[in-house]
Amino acid sequence: MLSLEKEKTLLVIWTLSFIPENTRYMEPIFHVYIDEAGDPGVKAKVTDKPTTTDWFVLSAVVVRASRDTDVTDWVSDMIEAVRGRGTNGIHYRNLSDPNRLRVSRMLGRKPVRIFTVASQKDSMRKHQNAKLGRANDREFYNWCLRLLLERVTEWCYWKCSSENLEIAPARIIFSERGGHDYDALKIYLERLRAQTLTGNLVLKKRGIAPGIIYPDLCKVSPHAKIAGLQLADIAASAYFQAACSVSPRHNIEPAKALKARLARRFDKGAPANFGLLLLPFPHQGTIAVADRPIFTHCGYRFPVG
Repeated sequence: MLSLEKEKTLLVIWTLSFIPENTRYMEPIFHVYIDEAGDPGVKAKVTDKPTTTDWFVLSAVVVRASRDTDVTDWVSDMIEAVRGRGTNGIHYRNLSDPNRLRVSRMLGRKPVRIFTVASQKDSMRKHQNAKLGRANDREFYNWCLRLLLERVTEWCYWKCSSENLEIAPARIIFSERGGHDYDALKIYLERLRAQTLTGNLVLKKRGIAPGIIYPDLCKVSPHAKIAGLQLADIAASAYFQAACSVSPRHNIEPAKALKARLARRFDKGAPANFGLLLLPFPHQGTIAVADRPIFTHCGYRFPVG
């Protein structure tokens, strides 16, 4: 393991370092499966009352490439556990409450890391950035994805360094959803990668760790065809169900079962703000008291009153 001082120094190094271009041709060490739950739209609502469209959740499940064949077995075991023989994979939304908890507990015992961005969108509906302009649906999705991938790539970079491995790219697989322009998404990822390497990020607090993401190693696949995407569906759906207190099936227990798999920065501390990121940020607003328990459980602290 790296010393704490070296761990802190790494964050400075990767923002300034040059990663050889042939890194993209190395075999990936990690596979990153990404899925979402909820509505990414940020158009104005017709009511001020809370609704199930207020939350959007984006999750990544990171698995070592050497374990990728195990993922198919894990999902097969889940299908058997929920008596889903003959079904087309695991679809969290179709499971009963006991089976939702069952598959979440099973995933919570696997050697994976989970990253989740959970956004309560009211603070974004009228948001306007002086540099970027007013938020629209695509920009909002890309913003959530950037926040997710900043944390995923930082963890992958740190993990390679802490194990004295060469920095290697990750293979990223998105669950195919209607309405997304995935070609534009790849262009966005390439722009973030370039801006990070040149120090020209529009928003500079974090960046995509160099050497981890290359658009030609990103692909889109139907949920049913890739077992890893079904794990990402469990994660995204469980945290959506936990965050959205007005959902008719609101339940924080499945998400609590995944807490042990949420990533921690340098694998230490609580997952709040890293493995589980809540939007809005504190300076932008807060969320309803009824929506807070899962975030409190994972290390967030909210003002009293």
